[in-house]
Amino acid sequence: MDKRDAINIAEQYANALKSKYDFVKIILFGSYAKGNYNEDSDIDIAVVLKDYNNLNDIQLELMRLRRKIDSRIEPHPFREKDFEITNPIVNEIIKYGLMVA
Repeated sequence: MDKRDAINIAEQYANALKSKYDFVKIILFGSYAKGNYNEDSDIDIAVVLKDYNNLNDIQLELMRLRRKIDSRIEPHPFREKDFEITNPIVNEIIKYGLMVA
């Protein structure tokens, strides 16, 4: 799998999420976005939502939905306001992430 394949998978995942969530954006990040992926790399996807009440419920649902697309997807839910604070993961997403939806 190459970077283009990872982007296509992220786009499919975003389309699946549209029916369940009013997300702000979907961003591919991590090794596929940076270009240093290998055969064992997962597909890190930031799911940015306006807000959510229960992180565990959201995470479980995002994991369930990934099974329909590709088990290598590793969804990471964020609140929109998480991008307003300093956070190493958010900084990486901002620097290297590829917006897919």
